[in-house]
Amino acid sequence: MKIFGAREGLSADHASAQAKSAPDAPRDPVGGVALPDPVAEARPPFAGYDRLNERQVIEGLRDHSQVELEAVESYERSHKSRGPVFDKLRYMRGREPLPGYDALSVEEVVTALEDANLATIKRVRGYERKFATRRDVLEEVARVHHRRQAAQPCGAAPSYKAIGGPDQPMNATSGPSPTLDRREAGP
Repeated sequence: MKIFGAREGLSADHASAQAKSAPDAPRDPVGGVALPDPVAEARPPFAGYDRLNERQVIEGLRDHSQVELEAVESYERSHKSRGPVFDKLRYMRGREPLPGYDALSVEEVVTALEDANLATIKRVRGYERKFATRRDVLEEVARVHHRRQAAQPCGAAPSYKAIGGPDQPMNATSGPSPTLDRREAGP
């Protein structure tokens, strides 16, 4: 026991007193010293988090990456467990449209968009609107999206043929309508 206490800079008497002071705490199986509580030792996900009230946390979530939101959720589960914060986290959490998107600068996103397909461009637009709302990125998304749509030809409109032949008019509900010459029908 003296070896472990000395290694940690503790005397054997101090280590013994620490172990006795926290009878329910988990113990080091070798030295019998009380181990620190991981929940109590957990650090807030970002500076000042513990000073924020529920509303402030919810309003501030938009400014954080998916990795930081995961840290907020973990910390919230082990400390405060505020339902409205979890509700907002469920809304905010999601897959990034590109790998590592939250860490990309505006220039890097713009470069990635140049080679992106329409589906990816739409995912970036939705993600950016929901989270960062960086004006430069949204403008570039609109520009690239428009250019991509213009480059891809739209599918041809389906052609319709009259059932009775090309000279016979169609009736929307009953198919070909009989041709009627008003001059022959009389008054």
